[in-house]
Amino acid sequence: MKVLIATDPMCSWCWGMSSSVEEAAAALRGVAKFEILLGGVNTATTQPLGDYGRRYLIHVWREVRDTTGQHFAFVVPEGMVYNSTGPCLAVAAVRRELGHSPFGYLHRLQQLFFSEARDINDAELLAGAATDFGIAADVVHRGLKDPALADMVRGEFALARSYGTSALPSVIVEQEGQRTLLAGGYADAAMLESLIRARLAS
Repeated sequence: MKVLIATDPMCSWCWGMSSSVEEAAAALRGVAKFEILLGGVNTATTQPLGDYGRRYLIHVWREVRDTTGQHFAFVVPEGMVYNSTGPCLAVAAVRRELGHSPFGYLHRLQQLFFSEARDINDAELLAGAATDFGIAADVVHRGLKDPALADMVRGEFALARSYGTSALPSVIVEQEGQRTLLAGGYADAAMLESLIRARLAS
């Protein structure tokens, strides 16, 4: 079975669920293969966040923190454009280089943004984070400028929305070539593992 996690570097609930995904993937190693499906957040936005947007984000982050226990700095980087296209391109570039879904890199970008208040639209930051996972910085820099990769990522955003939920994160399972939505929204590790094992047994 494949388990596709529809997620995004700038999705707060995805950051809240990151540890659960890692725990479930470890518990189900050899049973289910976990993959990233990039969802895209505010991908048409070009202007920096205003005061209302910053207050709204921090309100959501408090809810995520209270529900999941995940750490947030509760600071939005000054002048940040809340559009995840660049970070998603970076994740896709690293995935292409590695040949598998880079959950560690994705979760590091989420940590940089939510927990360390860094602007992950910064190309140097995206590239530098990749080097911590043995990926040359140039892999990310080239990916950010690659029109073919951009087209692929836009298609992935549309695919993530096509499974019947606008919520991120969501969990899609693939069995015998058929994909179905398993869960939309946050799930802790125990729930995620239970849902997947129940689907396997059905």
